[in-house]
Amino acid sequence: MRAKGLSLKRTSLKEIASITGFSITTVSMVLNGRGGEFNISNETRELILAAAKEHNYQPNLHARSLRTRTTDILGLTVPTLVNPFFSQMAETFESLARADRKLALITVTHYDRAEELDAVNYFLSQKADCVFTANLMALEEVSDLCSRAGTKQILLDSQESAKSTVSTDNFEAGRVLTRNLLASMAAAGREGPVYYVGGMAEHKITQHRLAGFKAALLERGLSFTPGQFIETRFDADLAYREIRKLFRAHEDLGGIFLNALPPLEGLVRFFPEAAETCRKVHYGVFDYHPIMSLLGDLHILIIKQSPDAMMQKAYQIFSKNEGGEAGIHFTPYELILTPSVRPLLEPAGQKARSL
Repeated sequence: MRAKGLSLKRTSLKEIASITGFSITTVSMVLNGRGGEFNISNETRELILAAAKEHNYQPNLHARSLRTRTTDILGLTVPTLVNPFFSQMAETFESLARADRKLALITVTHYDRAEELDAVNYFLSQKADCVFTANLMALEEVSDLCSRAGTKQILLDSQESAKSTVSTDNFEAGRVLTRNLLASMAAAGREGPVYYVGGMAEHKITQHRLAGFKAALLERGLSFTPGQFIETRFDADLAYREIRKLFRAHEDLGGIFLNALPPLEGLVRFFPEAAETCRKVHYGVFDYHPIMSLLGDLHILIIKQSPDAMMQKAYQIFSKNEGGEAGIHFTPYELILTPSVRPLLEPAGQKARSL
């Protein structure tokens, strides 16, 4: 039985035109977001949009694609949805696409090159108007696929490439985080080796952050050895095991750079096993989660990125469809300190704030 007042019948453009008294052409222009191009008054646009909302008008995407020779399909690949950074990015993408009356396809690729290629091949088979790719492992191969298909590609959270790219400046943010991690240790009189935990050697974003880590060490006259980089992929279980080994092997740990949230989760899992020792070490975490406010008694410094700003800029580039947007666009980040961290250096142009 159908609920009272609900109709399964699709409201058509013709019916919206009849309801409002405007021509089908005028209604079509307004509902396709082109009212301004044809000097349709704001009052007319508001009336048509209000009628469409009241009568639950939904565009026929297939019919529109036949007219415009576009599919109104957009694809996004993300390596994971477990990390809130990527889940927030995906939600922003879906909201932007839906508001733009486009269909958002989202695929998780698990930092796997083959899965990335499969996902993009699927998007291309569906004639997607644009492919958004976040944090790729197989960047060159994926970009080549899109280029050969003649499909626009926009990269997010990525190193610079020939494609339009929106990202954090991972090298500079990694250097800022490490500089302040070392300053925090010095202010507290904490000495000992500093390690970089998390990511993969072949992962480009890890490479950029690690380069920033090395640069900050060099600025203080500290050397770096390959053993200071501990790979854990982006896996909390593996991070826990490696962090446990690290603490057991080094009683004099000074600091740890945690590359993303999964290594932080590994630390949190290990914490009950050696709480007092963990409290003495200083930590730099590249990424933010609200639950970190509960870790105020630890010496933690945080780089907070903005997946919303990143996705919005990428979607703006797609919407403008301007070739001049090619190149890399850096979105702002924040340096955040827990209360246990003493006042630190504030790098030029970058303010620190407390949780």
